[in-house]
Amino acid sequence: MRGRCLSDWILIAIAIEKAIQHAFVTYWFASDRFELREQVVPPWEILLVLGGIVAVLFVVALVGLLRWEPWAPRLLVGLAVFDIVGEFVGQGTLMIDLVVSFVVAIALLILALRALPRYARGEATGGITPG
Repeated sequence: MRGRCLSDWILIAIAIEKAIQHAFVTYWFASDRFELREQVVPPWEILLVLGGIVAVLFVVALVGLLRWEPWAPRLLVGLAVFDIVGEFVGQGTLMIDLVVSFVVAIALLILALRALPRYARGEATGGITPG
């Protein structure tokens, strides 16, 4: 069995959190919970569709992480950048409110970039092993 380091487990946890977050936000746009539609600058319908796609892609990335696929951290880098840019677009300004989602996206970006070489080799460094 390949060993996973702590940052791999954190990356997996963040991928799970982001998939759940985007699924809930997509549902909230669809049902207009918490008056979310009025809180964003771009048309909410676009954010609804993009949120659903991103939620699915986070699940795909999670499966890739669990299978040691070299494309998984690259997909997470792209999703993290999308999330970061999305905060600026959604709030409609360069001076955004720092929300937890933004901070988690920054952490995701850093961890995914650091994981690229390990996943390219097909194994992690560290002593934590699954099962």
